[in-house]
Amino acid sequence: MRSILNRRNVAILAAALLIAAAVIFAAGSDGGPGIFTRGLRALANPSKRAVASVAKTYESIYGYMYDYEQVVAENERLKSELAELRQDYREYNEVSEENARLHALLGLTARHPDYAVDKATVIQWGASNWQSTFTISKGSSNSAVKRGDAVITETGVMLGRVSEVGSVSSVCVSVLDTTFTAAVGIGQFGAAGVVSGDFTLRAEGRLLLTDITGDTTVFSGDSVVTSGRGSVFPEGLMIGTVTGVVPAENGLGVYAVVTPSADLTSAMNVFIVTDFNPEL
Repeated sequence: MRSILNRRNVAILAAALLIAAAVIFAAGSDGGPGIFTRGLRALANPSKRAVASVAKTYESIYGYMYDYEQVVAENERLKSELAELRQDYREYNEVSEENARLHALLGLTARHPDYAVDKATVIQWGASNWQSTFTISKGSSNSAVKRGDAVITETGVMLGRVSEVGSVSSVCVSVLDTTFTAAVGIGQFGAAGVVSGDFTLRAEGRLLLTDITGDTTVFSGDSVVTSGRGSVFPEGLMIGTVTGVVPAENGLGVYAVVTPSADLTSAMNVFIVTDFNPEL
């Protein structure tokens, strides 16, 4: 009996398998995917979508990182080019300024062939309540500089005079220093006088002009230049401009204040008149 039932169960199972196979075949016979295939695909679709989404996210992040690296590299390149351009611009300005100074100096020496000049650099400015000094890069071992030499700009504006000569550098007093004096000519009408540093006026950046010849008139705006008297300094070096005329306290004559023409705070490249011959 049991064997009969087993055979019946096997027959039923076989029939079920045949029916299932027929259904699957019929479902796929229209050219479309079978039911199991569609089922598997249905199960796979959410996973595919998830994988695709993750892939797109990573692709987007990678693209962003790549673009960022490109921007950083481009930025560094532009910074480097800008630094080079700035350096070129500075060098161009330095060369242009140097050419302008030398051109002006050439004009000065052409007007004064008796001048022997030497170029120097201001390496230090010094100032106190009592002094106005600066140090230049020329001394006895590298120049013919000597005590008392005039220190000027390339246009012939006087900055001061050498006061101490060292081996490779020299100390100079500016025109504002209380020890500085020079015989000068004033304006266009032959007036003469003596300009000197003054303790009170130095704080204002001005000079004192005294001993003005009594038979001439001095006006604000008159130029003040070295006269060459005594052969201490060459003639014609510009010192400054009269900015005030005051009657002397004794009522005899006047004195004046002078504003220097040189910028005594930023001058860097100067020239020393190491020799001159007023007879030429």
